[in-house]
Amino acid sequence: MSHPIQTVLLYHTDSHVVDRVFALCEDANLHVRILTAFSQSEARDYLASNACAVVVALCSPLADRHLARIFELHYPCPLIALLDVDGDAKQMTAALRQGASDIFVPDRLMSDEEGAAFIVSLKIYLDKARLVDENQQYRESLELSLAELKADQKAALQIQQRMLPPPVMKLATGIRASYCLTPSLYLSGDFVDLVVLNKRFSMFYLADVSGHGASSALVTVLLKNMTNRLVRNFQRSSSFDILAPASTLMRVNQELLDTGLGKHLTMFIGLFDFENDTLRYAVGGHHPMPVLLTEQGASFLEGRGMPVGLFEDPFFEEREMALPGHFSLTVFSDGILEMLGSGSMAEKEARLCEVVRQQATTDPVRLRDALATRSVTDAPDDIAVMILARP
Repeated sequence: MSHPIQTVLLYHTDSHVVDRVFALCEDANLHVRILTAFSQSEARDYLASNACAVVVALCSPLADRHLARIFELHYPCPLIALLDVDGDAKQMTAALRQGASDIFVPDRLMSDEEGAAFIVSLKIYLDKARLVDENQQYRESLELSLAELKADQKAALQIQQRMLPPPVMKLATGIRASYCLTPSLYLSGDFVDLVVLNKRFSMFYLADVSGHGASSALVTVLLKNMTNRLVRNFQRSSSFDILAPASTLMRVNQELLDTGLGKHLTMFIGLFDFENDTLRYAVGGHHPMPVLLTEQGASFLEGRGMPVGLFEDPFFEEREMALPGHFSLTVFSDGILEMLGSGSMAEKEARLCEVVRQQATTDPVRLRDALATRSVTDAPDDIAVMILARP
C-alpha cells in the first residue's frame, strides 16, 4: 500500500546540523520532504497553518518553553528535540516535559552510531505520525457517517410522528383517547393508532415491536400501512376484517411473515361499537394486559393470544364486553414493567393496578411518571401508555 510523502519540519539555527540531518535522511533513503526553519517564530508560523508528520526542533535553555509552544501547535504528532548542551539532565527533563518524544544531541549526530539511532527514531515517529493521520481520517469519516445517520433518523422520526394520531382525540359517547410514547433510543418500536371508521365504529391498538431502534421503527411503518389498507377495504366494502380484531391480527401476522424481516410484535387491538356501547378486543401476545378502572376498582382485562409474526397458524382469542357508564382503559407496552423497580411479575402487576386506581387520571404522562421508579430518559425499553376513558 503506497502512502503520501510525509513532511518533516526541521528547526535549528546551525546550518551544519541542518545539513547533517539532510545527509542522514538521504543516506537512509527516507522518502520524506524536509522543510527548514532557522528561528522559533518561523517554525511557529509554519505550524500555525500547516501540518507535518514530525518536528525536529532545537531545545535551548535560553528560550523559555519555546519547545512547548511548538509542541502545542504540532500535537498530537511526535516531536524530536535537539539539545544544545550535551548531557545536561535539567535540559533533558525540560524537553520531555515540554512534549519531546525523543532527545538527541547535534554534536553526537556526526557519529555513525548516533546518526543511525536518529534515523531509527525518526522512522518510528514517522510511522506513529502516519497512524495519527489515519486515525484522524477515520474519525472524520465516522463523524460524517454519524451526522448522516442522525439526519436519517431525524427524518425517520418525523415520518413516524406523522403516522401517529393526534395525542388527544374525542370519540362518540364521551370517550376520550390520549397517549404518550417514550422511546429508549431516537426512534420507537412502540406504536399506537386510533381510527374512526364511521359514526358507529372506532378502532384502536397498541403494538410493541420486538427490539427497539430503527429496525423496529421500520416495522411500525409497515404496521400502519397494513391497518390503513384494512381501513380502506372497509370503507369501500371489499373487506370487513377491521371489524373483527382477531381477523386483523391474523392479517398482520401473515404479512409480517411474508416480509421475511424476522421481526414480530405484540399487540392489543380493540373496536368500539358505539351503537351497542361495547368493546370487542383481541390480544396478540401482549403483556401486561390493559387495566380497566371502574367504580368497582381496577382490574386486568382477560384474554390470551400468541405474538404476531412468529407462527404460521397462531391463536388469537377475541372477546366482547359491555362498556360501563364511567370507565378508563389503560394500555401499556411492556417497557413500563422495566420502570416498576424490583419484584416479581405478580408484584409489578399488582403495583400497576394500584397506581392506575390511585391516580384515576386520563393523562398518560402523569400516569407514566407516577409508575416510574427512575427517570424515563434512562428507560432500557420503549414505553407506550394509551388511555381511553369515559369520565
